[in-house]
This record gives sequence, structure tokens and C-alpha cells, in this order.
Amino acid sequence: MVGMVKELSAGVYHYNPHEHSIKLLVEGDIRKPLARACVAQMFIADAPISIVITAEYGRITDRYGDRGVRYAHMEVGHVGQNIHLQAEALGLGTVVIGAFMDDEVAGILHLPDKHRPLYVMPVGHM
Repeated sequence: MVGMVKELSAGVYHYNPHEHSIKLLVEGDIRKPLARACVAQMFIADAPISIVITAEYGRITDRYGDRGVRYAHMEVGHVGQNIHLQAEALGLGTVVIGAFMDDEVAGILHLPDKHRPLYVMPVGHM
């Protein structure tokens, strides 16, 4: 989700790891609705970008059963740590937000039905 990044227009973008590319899914600045869906943590609306990490549990549970949910949660922690480390290396700040209304965040981002938001990470200058 982008709001104030010079090279990108405001909107919701999806990262494709296979092509290492992003695709615009939803046009427009949705930072305020996202902040409200994150239990009114309005500082999120001030961040130039928020990274929202989602899981499609079926992709993992098809192979690993119920344990796949645990693997997804472990992986989101690893990804979050890497985002923290990269933000620090760039002189930026971030924080992991886990307090949000799942269905509201999913609706604002226009997530596919099977995708569940796990982390919201606003990134910006401190």
C-alpha cells in the first residue's frame, strides 16, 4: 500500500516474488481507512508506505495440514524481521501492527477471499 512514494502513484500494490515485481491493484490513497481499520492507530495514515503481509493458509495446509498455519505465522515473523532490518539499514523506521480488524483490512485492500492479513507495517522517516 503506497501513499507518498515519489516513484509510485498512491494505491494498493501486490508483490509478485516470482517476477520480483509489483502490480497496482487499487488506485488511490487508502492510508486513513487502513489506519482506522487498525484500531484507529492514525500514525499509520502518516506513513509514506505500509507493507501488509498476508497468508493464503490453504497453500500451506494442503501440504502440511494444520501445522501449516504455524508455519505461516513463523514465516510472517521472519519477513517482518527482514523488513525491520532493511528499514534500519535505510535510515527508516517501522513497527509491526497486529491490532486490526481482519475483515476491514481485507476489504480496504481488496484482498482475495482466501488471503488473510497478518501484519501491517507502516514504513517511513522517524
